[in-house]
Amino acid sequence: MLAGLLLALVGPVPAQTAPVQPYSGAPDATARRLRKLLTDLPQRGVRCSAAVVDLETGRTICQVNPCLPLIPASNAKLFVLTAALDQLGPDFTFRTVLAVQGPDLVVIGDGDPSLGDARVAAMLGRPPDAVFADWADALLARGISSIGGNLVLDESIFDRQFIHPTWEDRHLKKWYAAPAGALNYNDNCVDVTIWPAEEPNAPPRWEVVPKTDLIEIVFRNPGHQGDPVIDRPAPELRFVVTGRATAKFPFSPVPAPDPGVLMAGALRTALAERGITIAGEIQRRRVRLADGSLPADCRVVAEYTTPLPPVLARTGKKSQNLFAECLVKRLGYEWLRRRGGTDARGTWEAGVAAIERFLARAGNGAIAARVVDGSGLSRQNRASAADFAEVLRYMYHHPYRQLFADSLSVAGRDGSLAKRMKDLSGTVYAKTGYLNGVRTLSGYAVTPQGRWRAFSVLFNGFKGPAGPFNDIHDELCRILAADPPSSSP
Repeated sequence: MLAGLLLALVGPVPAQTAPVQPYSGAPDATARRLRKLLTDLPQRGVRCSAAVVDLETGRTICQVNPCLPLIPASNAKLFVLTAALDQLGPDFTFRTVLAVQGPDLVVIGDGDPSLGDARVAAMLGRPPDAVFADWADALLARGISSIGGNLVLDESIFDRQFIHPTWEDRHLKKWYAAPAGALNYNDNCVDVTIWPAEEPNAPPRWEVVPKTDLIEIVFRNPGHQGDPVIDRPAPELRFVVTGRATAKFPFSPVPAPDPGVLMAGALRTALAERGITIAGEIQRRRVRLADGSLPADCRVVAEYTTPLPPVLARTGKKSQNLFAECLVKRLGYEWLRRRGGTDARGTWEAGVAAIERFLARAGNGAIAARVVDGSGLSRQNRASAADFAEVLRYMYHHPYRQLFADSLSVAGRDGSLAKRMKDLSGTVYAKTGYLNGVRTLSGYAVTPQGRWRAFSVLFNGFKGPAGPFNDIHDELCRILAADPPSSSP
């Protein structure tokens, strides 16, 4: 729907585009309103970088410290979304392979972050465990109901660095800092739900998703006051619950320490429920050859595919950090391959290099952002409103602009803006960003006349709740959508 709306409103893509032009001349009434909004802030000492651009003329309508580098938070995902579309292309597909090699069952990862993700599954009309169901069907169709060897994981498309080294320790046991691997399942998190015990003095009943016998739940201190809490104190799949449940209590997802092991354990359990047993252990070894192909003795049983667009939508609309990091590493793998590198592996360093190359082209050398990770969780990322304005301008004129806009949250409709700006429903397409003391919003606003504006407003250094700065973002969008600025600077 959004793709068609974009085509109708934007019209044909120009063969060539000009970079954003600097602000000059006397501001009009709308520009004055915007500047007052962006400079009369509710707290002292807050740093702001802002740029609003007329996409038809390329002229800057309003700007405040446009080149000031700030922490972008999840607005950093805009760099990943645009680079992935530009460099991988909309027809790119993740392909996770199930194969047999000798007595072993082999899973060959492709960096797909969406396996077992309920939201992507819903977009594709699949159940969340579709990958395991499909593989069980394929094995049974070949008459395979027992594996005499091991369950082998080939994760060689990525390196083994699951956690970005610049992420703060306080985030690492939160779902939004889940490790990123070549094989992922259920967002690399464990969902634990507990119920009251059926008998006095018995431990609570519990359930985990994904189901696997690798997970251990330990209960402590039943006299704990308040809601029960869960922790993973060691780097293993052992979770400690403190307190007891007085009713059904679902905990927030807890990241698993090793995404490949979690996926393999869930697969083994799912196959066992279908009567397919694996006699051996979970092992890691490289199966694919240096050029990415499979050896002759490796027989493919099934291939599970995920197209790129729903992965982008999950990344942008709901700001799923794991998806962004897997996209970064996948970009790095492709970048190394295209440069002629042998035995390419996706790493954060290679992915950042691929993104920086894209940004240099998109901004004609004007983008000075410092990209560290893909999600924006690292506080070492730096970008300015001018950087985002250049990327938004570039994608407005890009052949894949519809797919890019489809990956953004739509005000009043979906994603992280579903409950905001309901009066502007369907006219603002943007990416939110939030860390402590950081609130950002960058995207497009559409006037009733169908004129498109790109905007980016970054706030750093405030104290307390982010609500007042959300309000500024929302008011800016209302001004842009309701009162189209003149085409003059």
